[in-house]
Amino acid sequence: YDWEPPLIYDRKYYGQPAWGREKISLCRIGPVQIELVQPVDGKSIYRDFLNERGEGLHHLNWLVDDIDKTSDLLAGQGFASILSGRYGEKCGFSYHAIPPLRTLWEPVCAGPKSVQPTWLPDTSQPSPAKIKVKAVNQVAIAVWDLETVARNFWNILGIGPWEIYDWEPPLIYDRKYYGKQSYARERIAICRMGGGVQLELVQPVEGESIYRDFLNQYGEGLHHLNFLVDNIDETVALFTEEGYPSILSGRYGEKCGFSYHAVPPLRTLWEPVCAGPKSVQPTWIPGPPTSA
Repeated sequence: YDWEPPLIYDRKYYGQPAWGREKISLCRIGPVQIELVQPVDGKSIYRDFLNERGEGLHHLNWLVDDIDKTSDLLAGQGFASILSGRYGEKCGFSYHAIPPLRTLWEPVCAGPKSVQPTWLPDTSQPSPAKIKVKAVNQVAIAVWDLETVARNFWNILGIGPWEIYDWEPPLIYDRKYYGKQSYARERIAICRMGGGVQLELVQPVEGESIYRDFLNQYGEGLHHLNFLVDNIDETVALFTEEGYPSILSGRYGEKCGFSYHAVPPLRTLWEPVCAGPKSVQPTWIPGPPTSA
């Protein structure tokens, strides 16, 4: 879509009327919608992000019935809108930087658009991809203080409770960092949201890791996407064959494992996971589901 007037109106940048143009591309992968946003002209938080950090994961959004009410509630907590606009009769969007959540969130009141999209690519032929992602399973955020951020999500957006794990030996074994055996420890917090999508918080504790590397370079924020596979070794081999070797991997349980791959053409870090039960019990924040 050409995301511009007359489709988009009443646009505001940090609360002030502003003119701008973007191109956006939407694709649904399982329960998750992936959006690509390209700034074209004018002031925008997308251009600000690209100038500051380069291309990458930008924000999360969720659907609401009343964009004005939701935006006002967030502003009342100190998180004023930094970009907003409307399309159609009652449809609209608003972006809010929420530092306690280490993320940028976009409530959206969605509806039909008054223009027809163009489509990419031609799907009359099957995709040549050797790895086919059928669903995004998880969106992850790298943080320095996992417990604080988990409680903030519960208190601000009602997201929780969170399962907390010490992500370390003996639970995690055969760990490799850029292909070499390594020792490290993290804490992870996991919460399953609507549609089955998992939100993860990752806090490095000790040793070398891509989480610590990211935090040192960019600060806290959106880190990676993951998807489920049946055979982690086969998927790693396919990624490596395409020129995207593993930058962090490990195993847990008998057949469970994970591997991270930087995929520059996609502007994202992807983590295939062969998942299964963990051999330890989690702690919970703010408490187990029965007490939430």
